[in-house]
Amino acid sequence: YGALEQLFGDPVTTSATGSPQRVTEVPVNMIIVTADEIRRSGARDIPGVLRHVPGVDFLQWQADDADVSIRGYNQAYAARVLVLIDGRQVYADYYGLIPWSSLPVELNAIRQIEIVKGPNAALFGLNAVGGTINIITYNPRYDDLRTISLRAGTQGLAEISGVATFKVGSASAIRLSAGYRTDADFATTIPAPMLSTVRGTNDRLSVDGDGVFAITDTIEFDLEASHTHARVNEITPAYTTTDSSYQTNSIGARVLADTSIGLIKLKAYTNWIDYTGAPNDPTIIYSLNNRMSAVQLEDAFNPASDHTLRFALSYRNSTVNTIPVPGGRLSYDVLSASGMWSWHVAPAVSFTNALRIDHLTFHRSGYVPADYPFANSSWDRTSDEISFNSGLVWTVGSADVLRAIASRGVQLPNLVEAGALLVDMPPYLWVSGTPYLKPTSVNNYEVTWDHALSDVDAKLQIAAFHQDTQNIVAIAGNVVPWPTSIYATPANIGASTADGVEFTANGQLNPLWHWSVGYRLEAVHDKFVPLASGGVDYTDFEHTTPKHLVKVNVGWSSDPWEADAFISYQSASRGLVPSYIVGTALVPVGSYANLDARLAYRLADWATVSLSGENLLAARQRQTSGPDVERQLFLTLTLEGW
Repeated sequence: YGALEQLFGDPVTTSATGSPQRVTEVPVNMIIVTADEIRRSGARDIPGVLRHVPGVDFLQWQADDADVSIRGYNQAYAARVLVLIDGRQVYADYYGLIPWSSLPVELNAIRQIEIVKGPNAALFGLNAVGGTINIITYNPRYDDLRTISLRAGTQGLAEISGVATFKVGSASAIRLSAGYRTDADFATTIPAPMLSTVRGTNDRLSVDGDGVFAITDTIEFDLEASHTHARVNEITPAYTTTDSSYQTNSIGARVLADTSIGLIKLKAYTNWIDYTGAPNDPTIIYSLNNRMSAVQLEDAFNPASDHTLRFALSYRNSTVNTIPVPGGRLSYDVLSASGMWSWHVAPAVSFTNALRIDHLTFHRSGYVPADYPFANSSWDRTSDEISFNSGLVWTVGSADVLRAIASRGVQLPNLVEAGALLVDMPPYLWVSGTPYLKPTSVNNYEVTWDHALSDVDAKLQIAAFHQDTQNIVAIAGNVVPWPTSIYATPANIGASTADGVEFTANGQLNPLWHWSVGYRLEAVHDKFVPLASGGVDYTDFEHTTPKHLVKVNVGWSSDPWEADAFISYQSASRGLVPSYIVGTALVPVGSYANLDARLAYRLADWATVSLSGENLLAARQRQTSGPDVERQLFLTLTLEGW
């Protein structure tokens, strides 16, 4: 990446087509957040970085609990965004969420974060329906990194993080990174309908090792292993509080070979997630053990100078136990085939098409209650899902780039919704998953215009998009009467459409000042079945997605000083809370503006001290239907090159 950035003079990605491209050339709507922008954000975690990105929706429930989405549709345990670290999924299949505190990566180890807007399942895999966040870390073979950060702040925050690279011979290296953080949650009152468990102390421990070894001049082997422990207070999809504990482990290997038949990648990894919490009732402990394994073989090659082809075969298995009634196990297997063709029709025109077919098979085994309305064989179901991405890019002169994009993505029902949940609520009610859920699909159509304003050293983009979502799943959308009990199950409740316009611009005023601004106007319309209307299904996108979202950044640097300010505005919307009668109710969330900022001083070439803060405009501020957020301040000492 470093060599390509120097060659092109811009951030570079290989994610979209397998070949290096400037972000202005890719056939998708992508924003790249560079390592320098991550550092200057003042954030202490990945959600804190993403909250400043135009078009990204951010819900901060508690000090270490946030949900991130792209182009609206953001609710508790947001499930529409696929998150990858160096191509490895960290999306948790068991509940379709991103457990941000348990991601095994330190901020100082990240080279760039690629945010791709819209469905991209054909390029990146299942569940990339709202967008994709691809986190790219530094490659220890090419990047010599040695950094330690010490941080302290309000809410009792104490944190240490370190990254170090060790060379092995002349062409191999190992990177080790680790971090520990502890803090207290916000002291603001949790709304009474949400209060289920009492807050505890948050903490996070992460250890990661990545070794890249040159086998020959054209073959590279990568071995990575990680472990995290995180305890965090969360807001669940039922909009109740829970004190959650995560233990995650992962191991993966990759072989990269530059051959006469193309660039071949063979990748395999396994993720283990052990979750413990009491999401709805503090007397019922949920203990989930989710294992996901994946293998992928890919070949990217150029049969002619104007054509790039990429073909891939992959297999994925995910399995989890039933909770809180034990004894059962639910799993699915996915066998996938995908292909991508990028054609430079003319020097200024490229046309990229990707197609993916996923063959999905569900299974259930183990204990079944005597009066259960489903048998294990009820889960013996298969389906074939098709995803596609198509992008036409036209470079008009030296200042303008036009894109026309069409895409379709598929989101699988999470394992809890699909049958892992089995709760006995005497005397007659059971809450259960169901084998009859259909995958959710999202179709997206958009046009974008990029324009370079060379006279003022600025760039702007205008994008208009339309999204159509079918077979939306709600956690409580159906009732199954049974002779001895009533079973409440998830259900496909209908469709939703979104229409929006995004404007982003950024530039340099002079060598000392930089700026950016983003604005999104979006209207969402839900079309749910009558049983699921009125919020009783814990799902409402139409009223919870703000129509107006504004993000502004102004930065200044003059050695040894740096200063950055991030202003955001969100128009009035509504939020979900549990209803005292049944399901959920909508409560107003007024419009608000907030300010994040960072001021840094470089003590020496190897030491920088910075003061940063979030939610600085008020000591307490209502931003969601959950507890008010508090002002946060952090003091950070960073040592580099030791």
